[in-house]
Amino acid sequence: MNISAPSASERVVMLISHHAHPEIVTGAEKVLLMLGAALLEMRLKVVWISPGPGLSVVRADQMGMESRIIPFPLLWSFIYSPGRLGDEIGMLQMRAEGSLLDQAIAEISPSLIIANSAINAFPLVIAQKRKIPVWWYIHETVPSKPETLPLLALIHGHGDRILVPSAIIAQSLASAGQRQIDLLPYGVVILDHLFVRERRKVVRQTLSWTGSDAVIGWFGSIYDGKGLIELIRACRSLKSQEKIVLLAAGNIGDDDYFRMCQEEAKWMEAVEYHYLGALPDISDLLLAVDMVVVPSLVEEAFPNVALEAMALSICIVAYKSGGLKEIVIDGKTGMLIDKGDTASLGAAIQKLIDEPDIRAAMGQQGRQRAVELYHYDNFKRLVNAMISQQGGRGPV
Repeated sequence: MNISAPSASERVVMLISHHAHPEIVTGAEKVLLMLGAALLEMRLKVVWISPGPGLSVVRADQMGMESRIIPFPLLWSFIYSPGRLGDEIGMLQMRAEGSLLDQAIAEISPSLIIANSAINAFPLVIAQKRKIPVWWYIHETVPSKPETLPLLALIHGHGDRILVPSAIIAQSLASAGQRQIDLLPYGVVILDHLFVRERRKVVRQTLSWTGSDAVIGWFGSIYDGKGLIELIRACRSLKSQEKIVLLAAGNIGDDDYFRMCQEEAKWMEAVEYHYLGALPDISDLLLAVDMVVVPSLVEEAFPNVALEAMALSICIVAYKSGGLKEIVIDGKTGMLIDKGDTASLGAAIQKLIDEPDIRAAMGQQGRQRAVELYHYDNFKRLVNAMISQQGGRGPV
């Protein structure tokens, strides 16, 4: 889509995403889209920049943002080769001036730039050179290690605001500097509970699930560390007089790991297993399951799927990983299990299968927690307040 030049009085915010996938929208992209929605409600012009085509670009267009595809480099070494971070950051700084992204920023002349993800540093380098206010929304924990120090220095040296969704990320960043870090938890839309109840019945009937069947949901990218194979192994011990279904949906990030999961699933005797692929929208499936399991071995930042499930009165079973310890209250809104303890994971799931009243009570308490702490309206108010504060420090 072509982007029109802003008028002299028009305030433009540029959202720069780190990722684009043809079939899914990642959690970090969802939050950037949510930021865009809040900014549009404030009558700001919002421009979406993506390094490639994907579903998030389509969603941005549908919401009324203007979009442009501009390839630009990312700090992939943070994920794949942290020891190269210093060299890669140096290359970013050398390539910034005159790059396609630099030219687009000069053309659009935004009042504010918001970039997501720790690997998305290129916009920050350009914005600093052009003296444009910038917010950096970081979704990953960055451990203070010798190999990550160049990235931590970059984080503390760039941006008007450093935003994070969870306290655990803030703690990981604060250990390397004195820069203020602002907590901005993800927001979630709270649907009417009567609508949720009726829609749940319809979806379950469509999928031939009765009210007494136990349906376990797992949603995420499929690779080692996200815990799908651990969940499958935990489910091998499950028993029930009614049907038990394990539903998995997500993009395949590691083909070999995916094949291992599929082979492991053949050993589940009492559980029906269905892998549904990468889905552009999981909302109906999410409201139809009885529990969502997030058995991540990696340090999760702030899993969107857990918040979305809580908003639908779905209880959570999760490993004690990163931001999950902030989202879930053990024994009240769900159950938290030590990482890697598949026996306890299976026992927790079995308890919730056997005691649907406890499952329902946890789901209700989870919904109340989502309403109080993570409602989209709360998110929007925080963004509005930050934009107002920015007005005193920059062009917005």
